[in-house]
Amino acid sequence: MTDHPPFDAERHLEAMAPALGLTITAQQRPGVLQFLAIAERMARLVATCPLDEAELSLAPVFRPGLTGSETP
Repeated sequence: MTDHPPFDAERHLEAMAPALGLTITAQQRPGVLQFLAIAERMARLVATCPLDEAELSLAPVFRPGLTGSETP
């Protein structure tokens, strides 16, 4: 696995909020930082979970308005 620098929720918030057009108030900031840290830990757990390629089945793709008999 590739070594990554430690996750910095502050830096992530500073970079992503403007990129996404979000305004985070001073009152919201502590909660947003807390949940960014939680999301990063969850993502790390998922990324390290072993997957058996033989058992991997992809989910169907949802296409609104199609019943399944049409081709896109």
